[in-house]
Amino acid sequence: MDDLGLHIALFLLSAMVIVAVTCMYTEAEDGKAIRLFPRRYATFVLASAAIVVVMIVVQHTLASVH
Repeated sequence: MDDLGLHIALFLLSAMVIVAVTCMYTEAEDGKAIRLFPRRYATFVLASAAIVVVMIVVQHTLASVH
């Protein structure tokens, strides 16, 4: 867990690239793609965070040793 900040930064950077590429491919006009980018980026990051929370809860629930 020493590099947690680095891993989060790398995830945010790679998420930005993924969302930027999909915005440019799905929208014909660049202006519209740029306007949609912040919302799509936030949605992607929040959905990924929700998946992480579910994985941690499942791990804590099922993998806990008593």
